[in-house]
Amino acid sequence: MFDSVQGRINLIFLTFSLLVVLSVGATFWGIQTQRTDALIINLAGRQRMLTQKITWLALAQPGSPELSASVRLFEETLNALRYGGPASYGVAADLSAPGEVSTVVLPNAPDSTLAAELDEATRLWDDFRHHLEPLDIQALQAASPSLLAHLDRIVSQYEERAKAKLGRVKLIQGISLLAGLALLMWGYLLTRKRIFAPLVQLGAAARRMEAGQLAEPVPPIGDDELGELGNVFESMRAEVASVHEHLETRVAQRTRELAAAFELSQEIVAQLELDRLLRSVTERARLLTHARAAALCLLNQDGSMLVLEASSPEDEAHINLQQSLQREPARCVVCTGEPVVAQAECLPCAFLHSQAPGQSAVAPLRAGETTIGALCVVRDSGQAFDRDETRALTLLSNSAAIAITNARLVETGRSQAEQAAKLSERERLAEELHDNLAQTLSFLNVQTERVVGMVKTGDVEEGLSQLERMKEAIGGAYLQVRAALVGLSEPLPNADDFAHKLSENLDEIRHATGLHVALEVADASALELPRMAQAQAIRIMREALANASKHSQAQNVRVCIERMNGQSRFIIEDDGRGFDPQDVQGKSHLGLRLMRARAERSGGTLEVESAPGKGTRVVVCFPIKDA
Repeated sequence: MFDSVQGRINLIFLTFSLLVVLSVGATFWGIQTQRTDALIINLAGRQRMLTQKITWLALAQPGSPELSASVRLFEETLNALRYGGPASYGVAADLSAPGEVSTVVLPNAPDSTLAAELDEATRLWDDFRHHLEPLDIQALQAASPSLLAHLDRIVSQYEERAKAKLGRVKLIQGISLLAGLALLMWGYLLTRKRIFAPLVQLGAAARRMEAGQLAEPVPPIGDDELGELGNVFESMRAEVASVHEHLETRVAQRTRELAAAFELSQEIVAQLELDRLLRSVTERARLLTHARAAALCLLNQDGSMLVLEASSPEDEAHINLQQSLQREPARCVVCTGEPVVAQAECLPCAFLHSQAPGQSAVAPLRAGETTIGALCVVRDSGQAFDRDETRALTLLSNSAAIAITNARLVETGRSQAEQAAKLSERERLAEELHDNLAQTLSFLNVQTERVVGMVKTGDVEEGLSQLERMKEAIGGAYLQVRAALVGLSEPLPNADDFAHKLSENLDEIRHATGLHVALEVADASALELPRMAQAQAIRIMREALANASKHSQAQNVRVCIERMNGQSRFIIEDDGRGFDPQDVQGKSHLGLRLMRARAERSGGTLEVESAPGKGTRVVVCFPIKDA
């Protein structure tokens, strides 16, 4: 019973409680005994006083009632001290005073020695009283000292016995104190050894388990309650260690599988050629699931059939094999988007039947919310697919679906890119012809009219000079057309000589059209444009100046270049006749449309402000490189 911690603690508390009861009981008994002893000592001492009083009354007042009362009180008290019983107790000076005398009950003599002393006192009293009647003064005086001395001895013996009782009470209290301290020390040592120390060991074991240190066993603690708790901890540690080891093995295995699936998905996604992609997906799926065969099917154009597009190992006999979506597993996989795991021979599929017997897993090829086909693998019957393997196959299928969708988009994009390239080439050729050949032909047209006028007026030399310039222009036009046909473009100006190129183009336009063109560069940093923007700015400026000469019949043109809000602004203003921009918007105005397209191509904007009779203002903005 007391081998357990609870039993020992209960024993300590029970013993401690008994000690407390014993100590309190001994103290109470001591107090009560001291009261009785004090009363008895007081009464015994009163006997001596009564003896002296009786002697004095016998000598002074032999016949007084007080003498008789004192004698009677002495005998009553002596008899109560010897044999026990009631005794009167009151004021010694006047024992007959009413209301001041009470009765107490005394115990019998405590031992034989004291009883013998009381008997001797009784004998001496009898001898003393004998001399009271008749009164013999000399004999009375001779007997009184021996009686008083004997009464003093009785009082001393009572006092000694009272002190002995008090000593016994103190001894009991001391023993109780020492026993209580011993119990406390025992309880402390027991608690420290059987409770605190095991709890520290269990706490350390729990912290090791929390930190994942499961190899170190929980040390044995004992055969009590905490020992049983330690055994439970050890069992739990062993079980957790076993589960942890198993989980680590499975996690490591799944990590390898997922890493392989990720690598495969990355390789698959990087593949853009559709046929090679389908073969790669099928082969990788077979390797990932350790299957003996795999196949990939895609939905046909109307989405009613699954068509086998690739298999691993390659089997030409099954290529283009079709399965209706009304049959399993096609219906479940495609319509619900859930993988199917079953015996190959249980599914109505020609490919799976050809691989029977075996365990098969079929996963949908899903790109977002769209299912584009299915991927199936088959392995031996004894190798069932678990949930993690099915999930890995599904992840691979989803990656493959995205790759297949991307490959299809790439094929579509490649075709669209070819069409866009052709259209872009046509637009480029149109721009080149408009910007170069059209302007040259316009120049030749103007010069031809001048030469005709010169011939009519007889100015042959000037006409010949103009013809030479026209010849040079025709040679330049030939080179421009040749460059446009072979896909070449004129060199783009660099940022360093952009201002020089602007000046050269303006000089050429002045000489060709006779316009008075003024160039103002308000902020040199506005010329720090990207290379493409520089080229587009020059071509837009040439087109605007050509329009000013040809359509607006302007005489003066101002070209201002400034920087504003992180943009470079080209402002081209002429004093021509102007036009209504609303009338031009609904018409096919190739020049304005190309100018705006050129600006937007370099991330800029173009605005045209004009009104009939008020000239034209063209504003082109380009973002600056460091803006």
